[in-house]
Amino acid sequence: GVSRRLLAQIEAGQANPSLATLLLVAAGFDISLVELLAGADKPTITLQRDNASAPVLWTGDCGSEARLLVGSDPLELWEWTLAPGDERRADPHRTNSREALLPTEGTVTVSVGAAEPVEVRAGQSALFRADEPHLYRNDTDTAVRFVLAVHEPSGGVA
Repeated sequence: GVSRRLLAQIEAGQANPSLATLLLVAAGFDISLVELLAGADKPTITLQRDNASAPVLWTGDCGSEARLLVGSDPLELWEWTLAPGDERRADPHRTNSREALLPTEGTVTVSVGAAEPVEVRAGQSALFRADEPHLYRNDTDTAVRFVLAVHEPSGGVA
């Protein structure tokens, strides 16, 4: 799903791939995003000393962003900010993948597959299948912030 030209540009450091492109490349190698981005062996404890300096791997049309705080295959921990009216549509992850979502400010609407959307408010949490198409959306007039844990076990794509 990624052109050879774009892959060559990424390898040469001449392109800045989107989150969707990085996920496609990882799927092409049958590895997780964390495995794709991993450097050397991880220490016993990985500390993100300043979450504000963690890499932003997704930005939305309305000023939203998602930062990958820490990760080690098969687990990722993200910090998301969704501006009013913004959304992130995600393709299915590997079979048996799950996501846990914890809003810290505001209300986020979560939709998975054909199921009815669910609003998750600060003070609540949600766990859902991520091996189906899913989305996070802000239907309110204030920004929503949430922490997202992604568990993507080894194996094929759904």
